[in-house]
Amino acid sequence: MKDKNKQVANSLVLVLQFGINVIVPIMLCTMLGVLLANHFGSKSYSIIGILVGIVAGFNGAFRMVKGYLKNPESPGQRARRLEEEEKNSHNENDN
Repeated sequence: MKDKNKQVANSLVLVLQFGINVIVPIMLCTMLGVLLANHFGSKSYSIIGILVGIVAGFNGAFRMVKGYLKNPESPGQRARRLEEEEKNSHNENDN
């Protein structure tokens, strides 16, 4: 049961991180595009900002998913596994 809860928590964190990796670049580039559009008086900067943000967001998401698929173990799972291996190695050294 405990392992199931950890898997659910890890999945929720992954989805949240994925959403943040997509939304933040889109919002920042859109705001930058709007600021440039207001400064120079051309709406094309807003559209360019949105497009650059979309490309940057999906690039970040792709890299995150690619890294996750390469190593399906989440960072939390990896840390727990390393702790357990360290404990096991200390127990073997004590014997």
